[in-house]
Amino acid sequence: MEPLALHRAVFAFPSGVAIDIESALGHGEKLEILPPQPHLSGAEAETEAEALASGGILPMCWRDAGALFERFQLREDTDYFVDITLPLAQAESEKRSVSHAAWPFDARLASAFKRDPARRWKALSKGGKEFTVITGQLRLRSHAGILALGTEFGETLFAEVACRKLRYFEEFKELLDCLADELAELLLAYDSPVSLTFGTTERLAENDAALHFLMRRVMAAGHLPSAAEEIASAPHARMFDVVETVPIEEIEEPDTELIVDGLDISALGSGGPLARFFGGYTPKELPQRDIRESVDTPENRYAKGFLEHCRDIANTLEFKMAARKRKAAQREARAWSAQLDEMLQRSLWREVGPFTQFPGNSQVLQRKRGYKDLFKLDVSLRASLALSWKEGAQVADGLAGDVRPVNQIYEYWCFFALRKILQEFCKETGGGNFIVVSKDGLRIQLAKGKRSECRFEYTSSSGAVVKVSLFYNKKFRRPKSLTSGWSGSYTAAFDPDFSVHAQSNMAGTQSHWLHFDAKYRLERREIEDIFDGGPDEEESAEGGDDGTAYETELTRVHKQDDLFKMHTYRDGILSSRGAYILFPGDGAGGKIEQPGQNLFIRHPSAFGGTPAYKIPSVGAFDLTPKGSALQSAAIKELLVAALENAARGYGEEKGFFA
Repeated sequence: MEPLALHRAVFAFPSGVAIDIESALGHGEKLEILPPQPHLSGAEAETEAEALASGGILPMCWRDAGALFERFQLREDTDYFVDITLPLAQAESEKRSVSHAAWPFDARLASAFKRDPARRWKALSKGGKEFTVITGQLRLRSHAGILALGTEFGETLFAEVACRKLRYFEEFKELLDCLADELAELLLAYDSPVSLTFGTTERLAENDAALHFLMRRVMAAGHLPSAAEEIASAPHARMFDVVETVPIEEIEEPDTELIVDGLDISALGSGGPLARFFGGYTPKELPQRDIRESVDTPENRYAKGFLEHCRDIANTLEFKMAARKRKAAQREARAWSAQLDEMLQRSLWREVGPFTQFPGNSQVLQRKRGYKDLFKLDVSLRASLALSWKEGAQVADGLAGDVRPVNQIYEYWCFFALRKILQEFCKETGGGNFIVVSKDGLRIQLAKGKRSECRFEYTSSSGAVVKVSLFYNKKFRRPKSLTSGWSGSYTAAFDPDFSVHAQSNMAGTQSHWLHFDAKYRLERREIEDIFDGGPDEEESAEGGDDGTAYETELTRVHKQDDLFKMHTYRDGILSSRGAYILFPGDGAGGKIEQPGQNLFIRHPSAFGGTPAYKIPSVGAFDLTPKGSALQSAAIKELLVAALENAARGYGEEKGFFA
């Protein structure tokens, strides 16, 4: 649905509290027909919507982007004027305001809400009651999420704070779906025994947010809804015999053995057309065998039981999220429950009995489309994979509707994307501490500042074996004692988002590092800008004595901060061969020649023709969940080139280039 651009919105609650929000940008005109937003009592449409949109996102709007998102939307890095009307006398309001700087809102909003001095407040009287209008400014910084504007009187206004990206709503859902899918796949592919039992009751994820996270994967359009539709369109059925007694005139092909075994002598009558066959009698009725089809099979009972199980989970989550005041999560769980109820209303399930026994040896469950998909979803859900890395609960809670840690989710997803790329040409060897098996089952460990490692082996074209490790947020420090190896940093500590380490068994102990940083907020235009150190900027920085040169230099440094960070990793971390930005662009990286160069070689040969040195020093790669295969192929090409050089004994520190 197209967003409705707003300039101002007024929300009035039964308690007498009113919140009036107006964008600091643009101008408004009265909106006659209000959108169906709870407690919205008045609004103004934005008259300059097209000019004010940034990255396709409006400063304020009403948008129906699905159950996961709030319909009332604000924008990051944007200012708003806020008037809060409270059913309190001004003296009482001033007395309560000393509790914290963000009052009358929650103290957590202290960094975003700046209250005006009490002398600017307004005292009102309505119907014999006293009210106070408290004024202030809301300054939203670079954090996409749910803004909860609640007061001590109970009601809360929820607003979606969207980041300045046109595809924010689609990308956030895609990242969550893909991350949940990667986590569930680990359960099914990890080469360790994981005990699973099936029955009418099973232990669920202990963390409600984690369970919600897993259920969201189950209920994604391409998963359970698709599998249920597949089953309903071509259900498994079994053939069975039914023996019925029918009038003799309806018998078409008599079954001699069946007649001999099942003839009812009480139905014989004297004489008749068959008297010569039945000793002077003719039966009025004869038994007849009929072959019929039934969908009441163990496999369908299992499928029906799983749908009912998911509906129960959705109902439970709706209740729990309502109790925790997670409105977005409550809406989403309610939508799942309604969707599952609709699935269970199909006539197919009315013919299927209750689930009592799991058909463990069924080939239908293991091979037939729809059924095998349900089974796979059931395994991932019942295994209760714990989100046990640092801030994992926050990721799950982001789905539950309190925060939108989209930067963090993109960072986590990039780790799995790099792991999947390495799996394409390396053998995963296990070890490290990326996945551990505990008494609670499998746990994923992605912890900032700690070693979170998964290990591989790469066999080069020469036959040399290169040991490869992928680290999440590994910290590189300056060694405190004498060391003979090239490890750590020259000076300060560094912690890139992801680091790939390579060491060949044919080349001694020489280490090789490649580093990657995930930058969700960067877009292709911004990437092109930071690589463009044009002469105009240099000339403007050199001239002038009115302070503009200094401001221009500050702007340039800020714009190129992400690029400078890659240079810092490349030069500051020992044995580093390259450092690269990962961002959700729509193209593909890997170009070392103009035009459109996005990888840069630290060698004079890079300025003329094709560089002989094949490992780019800095650069950027587009990487998105639904990007083209060329995106991962470009990163793969870089990694293969680096590992081939590592296998040959490359050592930049010795002063030569491969």
